[in-house]
Amino acid sequence: MANETRRRVRMLDVANSLGVSRATVSLVMRGSPLVSATTRESVLAEADRLGYVYNQAAASLRTQRNDVVGLVMPDIVNPLVAEVSLGAQEVLTELGYFAAIVNTSENVETQQRLFRTLVQQRVAGVIIIPALRTGADEVAEMSRSQVPLVVLTRAFPDFGVPFVGTDDAVIGGMGAEHLTGTHGCRELAYFGGNLLATPRVAREQAFREAATGAGATCDEVWSEPFDAGMVDAYQRASVLLEQGPPPRGILCHSDQVAYGLLKALQNKGYTPKDCAVVGIDDLLQSQLWTPSVSSIAVQPSEIGRVCARILLTEIGTPTDGAITPPEPVLHPRTSCGCG
Repeated sequence: MANETRRRVRMLDVANSLGVSRATVSLVMRGSPLVSATTRESVLAEADRLGYVYNQAAASLRTQRNDVVGLVMPDIVNPLVAEVSLGAQEVLTELGYFAAIVNTSENVETQQRLFRTLVQQRVAGVIIIPALRTGADEVAEMSRSQVPLVVLTRAFPDFGVPFVGTDDAVIGGMGAEHLTGTHGCRELAYFGGNLLATPRVAREQAFREAATGAGATCDEVWSEPFDAGMVDAYQRASVLLEQGPPPRGILCHSDQVAYGLLKALQNKGYTPKDCAVVGIDDLLQSQLWTPSVSSIAVQPSEIGRVCARILLTEIGTPTDGAITPPEPVLHPRTSCGCG
C-alpha cells in the first residue's frame, strides 16, 4: 500500500549493511576522531543510501558530556557486583562508551564524594548500587545533579529515579516452596542479609508467608539478619551449630552466604540430608562448589545489561535489547539434596 508506514532505519541497520559494529557507526555519527576518514565516509554514504537520520535532538543531551559512564559499586570484589558490572560494560562498550567502575566499600561519604567527582568530570551517566545507609538526602543530591542515573538493587521510589532489581517476592516464595514441597522441610530459616538492604526484607517476608502456608515454621535465631558475606556466614553458622542442630531447610540471602554456611555444616559433619541449603544469585562458581550449590538464578550479567540499556535511553541513545530483568529460576543441585 502506498501509505504503508516504513520501518525506521536504525543505526544497527547501517552497521549490518557495512559489516561493521554498531559502536563504529555511533562514533561516526558523534564525530569521534577515533574513526578513520575512510570509514567515516563509508558509514555516512551508507546511512544516506538507507535513509538513516541521526537523532540530533537526542545527541544534544550529551553535547556537554563525555563518553564515560560511572558504575558506582559498593563492593567490587563481590562476585555478584562483578558480574553486574561486566554485563553493563558489555552494552556500554558496544555503543562507544567507557565504563569507569568505582568502589564505595558500603561507605555513604565515600559514595557521595565519588559521585560528585563523576559529576564534575561531566560523565554521560551513572549506574549505582547505593551503599547500605544511603538516605533520602543523598539520593536527593544525586537527583539534583541532572546526570542520567539508574539505581540497581536498592530502591528509592520517592525520587523518580529509574530502578532495576530482582523480583524479591518471587525469590523468597520460590525458595520456601522448594524446601517444603520438594524436600518436605517443616523447620526453615532465611539466613543472612542486612535489614538495610531492601531485597532481604522483601525476600524474607515472602519466604515466611510461603513457609506458613505450607505448614512450616521459621527458626527465629537462624533467621536473624547479618552482613551477607561468606566469612560472616561461616562465623555465624559456626556459633549457631555449637548451640544445636540447624533447621531442616535454609534459604540463604546469597550464594556467598551459602558458601560460608556449607563450610560450617561440613565441619560439623552435616550433609544435605540433614540440612537442605539453597542460595540466591546462581553465581558462576556455584556449580563447581562442593557440594554444588542449589541456587535461584537472577542472571546478574543480564541485569547489568538491562541497567545499561535503560541508562542509554535516559542519555538519549537508546539501544536494542530487553529493559526488564529476567525472571528468577531455581537450579536444584546437591546442596539441597537434589543432586
